[in-house]
Amino acid sequence: MINLINPKHPGGPGWVRLPPPPQWATMGYPGETWMHQHYNLCVITAVEVAKDADQVDRGPEYHISISLQRHVGQVERCTSADALWVLGQFDLVDAEEDNHVPSGRVRNVWRPVADRLVGLECACKDDEPAMREDKGDYVWRGAK
Repeated sequence: MINLINPKHPGGPGWVRLPPPPQWATMGYPGETWMHQHYNLCVITAVEVAKDADQVDRGPEYHISISLQRHVGQVERCTSADALWVLGQFDLVDAEEDNHVPSGRVRNVWRPVADRLVGLECACKDDEPAMREDKGDYVWRGAK
């Protein structure tokens, strides 16, 4: 398969590329896994086409999932400050965090590839209740 739009790559030092993630983690689209050696932050990056309930066509979107892995196989949630730093490393500071997993251990961040669609928020932010964890540092949205 030829990919016309490649997943985002980190721009700073300290990142190591790991084997690709399983396809279930990227909705069947090709993806990459990156680990920062010093901060133990793991990122799965892909370009995906998600179908939101609002039926708005956002086209392909950059999607990165960020987690903290202090020990092999132990996935933890990183802080929002860690996630913001990662977004800078992957040139996605204008991306939108959108989580739908209670007590999730990863932060999911999305940004449309088309610049004109950046900032078009998922309707779930208005329709679904915001659940806050870690004293408000992690927000996920549950179904009504």
